Amino acid sequence: MDSQTQERARAWRAPAALERQFMQGLVLLGLIGFGGFLLYDFGLWRVLLAGDKSYLSLVILALWAAASARWLWLLHRLKRADTAQMPLYARALNHGWLAADLALKLGLMGTIIGFIFMLTPLSDLAGLDAASLQSLLAAMGDGMAIALYTTLTGLVVNVLLRLQYQLVADTLQTLSDEDAPAA
Repeated sequence: MDSQTQERARAWRAPAALERQFMQGLVLLGLIGFGGFLLYDFGLWRVLLAGDKSYLSLVILALWAAASARWLWLLHRLKRADTAQMPLYARALNHGWLAADLALKLGLMGTIIGFIFMLTPLSDLAGLDAASLQSLLAAMGDGMAIALYTTLTGLVVNVLLRLQYQLVADTLQTLSDEDAPAA
């Protein structure tokens, strides 16, 4: 096969591969959306938002929504990618990894905030009567709920964003492979 034929074959395969990766991104988004619907249907969103009095889980979910919107935009742009734009796409990919790491760190920060909420009532303990201990345990339970819900939200969002942005990394790798000169 001569080099011109190889060039045409490569040019024909590239859009198909990029379109396939865009479709994989839409399938992943559909699965995430279906999981979100199941959480809503079972009332788990309400439990999460009611149990996290620090509202850090809401911040983490907002971070996921913003990073996911950028991910979709990036996947869509990569369908018509220009090799001159590769540094811009690589930078956007790094922003995605940053968002994933930030979600994890916010979840861990929520753990610490939850422990603070959990241990603060100990300083207000006036006596060891049953009513005081009941209110102490209720307050400690609220703090533990904050710690666990924010940690769970941060971990789940981290994993989802890493999956999403791995698709972008794979797409960028496909583009750079297509751009490499044939041996």
